[in-house]
Amino acid sequence: MRKIITVAAMALGLASGFAPMAQAQDVVKFGSTRVPAPVNVAMAKGFFEEEELVVEQQFFKSGAEVAPAVASRMVDVAITTSGAALFNAFVKGMDVKLVADGLTLKPEDPENDPTAIMVRKELIDTGAVKSGADLAGQRVAITAPGQIIDMIAREYLRQNGVNAEDVTFVSMPPPDMVAAMKGGSIDAAIMLDPFSSIAAKQGFADKLAAGSDFMPGLQQAFVLFGPSITEGNPELGERFLRAYAKGSDWMREALKTPEGRAEVAAIYQAVIPAQDPKMYETIAMPTPVEDLKVNVDGDFGIQWQVDQLAAQGLLLGDPDISSAVDNSFLDAIAE
Repeated sequence: MRKIITVAAMALGLASGFAPMAQAQDVVKFGSTRVPAPVNVAMAKGFFEEEELVVEQQFFKSGAEVAPAVASRMVDVAITTSGAALFNAFVKGMDVKLVADGLTLKPEDPENDPTAIMVRKELIDTGAVKSGADLAGQRVAITAPGQIIDMIAREYLRQNGVNAEDVTFVSMPPPDMVAAMKGGSIDAAIMLDPFSSIAAKQGFADKLAAGSDFMPGLQQAFVLFGPSITEGNPELGERFLRAYAKGSDWMREALKTPEGRAEVAAIYQAVIPAQDPKMYETIAMPTPVEDLKVNVDGDFGIQWQVDQLAAQGLLLGDPDISSAVDNSFLDAIAE
């Protein structure tokens, strides 16, 4: 009887010119540090709506906070950078999966690389620092020991023949690096855009090298799924990744034209306002690799990072990377 009433009500609604009530959209809680990302583009362009998803974004102070938030179901999905904190969480059995690329440094696409070795302009102008070999004895800013920025700094020094012990590392959040370099309390830093562009524009720092120059293929950030998706609703994860892929593909094409770049800049400005709205039109705007696959065994992939951190004694054990990476969601949307 209920089915008959429902069908009759739908028929009456259509006959009266009214469509049946739309299906409620599912909510996905998304976490990241306070940086703009292709997820924001996909939200603005309506790609999540096409998948009947509403994305609620939550910002965290550091990447170390993101993975535990996913594991504890505070958020369902996140983008975060690599580092000892993440891999040690896997050692402890954290129920989080790496499901897609968030950022891979591509030497063939400089616009996709937000990472730079920045040096005080005074040191470059006087000839005190001409290359990475001259960073011995200098104060170099990183975010924290064992995080991806620290790994980038150490690899750059190694390739330039400098022992990490001959450098004074100073830990600080990325925004603080700009003021510290301007004030002279640090000599160099591994900076991300927009902070490297701000420092260069203000005239007190110059770029010594881009991350992709010496670490091509570096797996710098990932998309994480937590148990609320992997155990409870894998179909929700597939819809999220499908919208994420659409947003990334759209953004990749948009950045090829000034008009498209301006549109992406406006989207980012609305999410994280900058004092100079034009800044987003000049900085690097990364997009993930086209197939979204995580670099596990390639150059500077996850296994390389694990080996580096283990050599430094920063890991609590041997993380099972094969079980941490889950390609089933990408395989599903590829079909």
